Amino acid sequence: MQVTKTYQLKIDKSFDEADLQKGVFLTILHATRTPPHIGLIIDKQYHSLTIKGAELNIAVESLVRTIHQRKIPSLFIQLKPHTTFSASYLKEHFILNIQEFPKVDVNIATCLSPIKLFLEETYLLSLQQINYLYELVPFLDDLQLIQSASALYLDESTFELPVYNLLELNNGIVKAHQEAAQIKNATKNHELKK
Repeated sequence: MQVTKTYQLKIDKSFDEADLQKGVFLTILHATRTPPHIGLIIDKQYHSLTIKGAELNIAVESLVRTIHQRKIPSLFIQLKPHTTFSASYLKEHFILNIQEFPKVDVNIATCLSPIKLFLEETYLLSLQQINYLYELVPFLDDLQLIQSASALYLDESTFELPVYNLLELNNGIVKAHQEAAQIKNATKNHELKK
């Protein structure tokens, strides 16, 4: 799928942490970064695939606290309620989707990989042509699957999703791996000095 224009997501709701307690939310962290990181909030818990592997069952309160502490630009896109499956079923299904991938890495998986799988299997969407977040969100919008959107640490009433290519995506993954290795080494050196 080739994007010919940028997509602007309408932020139509003020952020309220209580809203995240019910429903399915496509959650975009570091929304202004290229590429951003994405996961899902389902049944009061956040889940995503990261460079370290599966990040599962993070309480919404903990996620929001981290967002506030680090002032992370974040978007919360609520999908329309699923008509067939319960929230607990959707959560367990998405966890299984995440566990199908070892971690985010070049030529292995992105954070979008388990989300695509989840949407294909539970919402019966055909996403073979969707490779990036900026393609997924307008696709969901065209199908009228977006119920609302709210944001933290973004001032706009509409947000233009960052457009990036495969090279930029892979460079972002490599950079994240390098930063994680630096943090790990710094922590290890600190421990050795004790």
